[in-house]
Amino acid sequence: MISSHTLILKLKLQSKFIAKSLNLPEKFGNDLLATAIYQHFDFNELCDSIIELDSALSFCILSRNQKLKYLLICELEDKEIIDSLHKEIDKMAIRLESKAVVNISKLDLISNLYKLFGLENESKYIIDSECVELGWQQYFQTLTDNNTVLFCDLKINDIPTRLIATKISFDEISQDSVKNSLKNNFEQVKGSSLKSNDEKFQIIEHSNWLSDSSQCLSNFEPDIPDNHPAFYKINNQNYLVYGFPLSPHLSLSDNNNCPNINIQIKNTGEKQVFILNIGSEKLAVEFIFISAAEEEDYCFLANEQRIQDTLLSRSDTCRFPLVFNRTNYLMVIRPFAHIDWLENSL
Repeated sequence: MISSHTLILKLKLQSKFIAKSLNLPEKFGNDLLATAIYQHFDFNELCDSIIELDSALSFCILSRNQKLKYLLICELEDKEIIDSLHKEIDKMAIRLESKAVVNISKLDLISNLYKLFGLENESKYIIDSECVELGWQQYFQTLTDNNTVLFCDLKINDIPTRLIATKISFDEISQDSVKNSLKNNFEQVKGSSLKSNDEKFQIIEHSNWLSDSSQCLSNFEPDIPDNHPAFYKINNQNYLVYGFPLSPHLSLSDNNNCPNINIQIKNTGEKQVFILNIGSEKLAVEFIFISAAEEEDYCFLANEQRIQDTLLSRSDTCRFPLVFNRTNYLMVIRPFAHIDWLENSL
């Protein structure tokens, strides 16, 4: 059981938070919370609706109330209510924008709404997938160290996706160290068979692809360490991992055991960066707005075209935008950098 007194106190605290997060006087918080979040006429009616339930107030009854059920978030473990919030939170943000002057971006507004409900990871756009196990496989068979390049397939929102991991033999990361590591790793190919000769060209292409992609998507400036890409550990070895949607002409390497990770992409034209936790390692997943899906003609901006010319230049990539929420996006997976956590947290 939970008391109406406790829930009304929670509403008052949420009211103060929403006013503070929008840099408004506290008195505006009550009305915004009641009308935009819980869809009641005013704060008094909102509180009255809680008191009316007092005679039989329980988690079960409240969880069935479509307007009030979000009060139960963090009061009990109910994945269905949180899943419902993911779908509703865009509408809450729109209602807030219609009722008040909002001087923050749509993504920051949504982030604050997640904080309002006590969902810290969602407010930082952190996707917890610690239980996901990736099936890394060797990409090349003729290198002196065949674990130099690994790949694995997974699904993101049911979209077939490929990760490519390249071992880096230097602890200090920079663009020069990446190039030197690639040169050292790829300068020797075992044997002189037809297969090894064919792979030599593929290895050169991969080396150029990684160098170009890291220059495009990662920041190696020596005086800004928070921007540096973080290594991804596989078998206690340092790798740089980049990923992309898989070409529709290719099949997943292991479709039966391929994990699927769901990411709640927001309905906004801003670039969205999610931090993906896989075990103890992290990757960054970017969704870059291109156009509304119904627009048949679209053109890439300079930075988007650069992604097309680098990360998405491989033969195994899907080069056209993906559709989420009736919107076209480019999806990019790159190494996590500490700045991603800072920007998503502050």
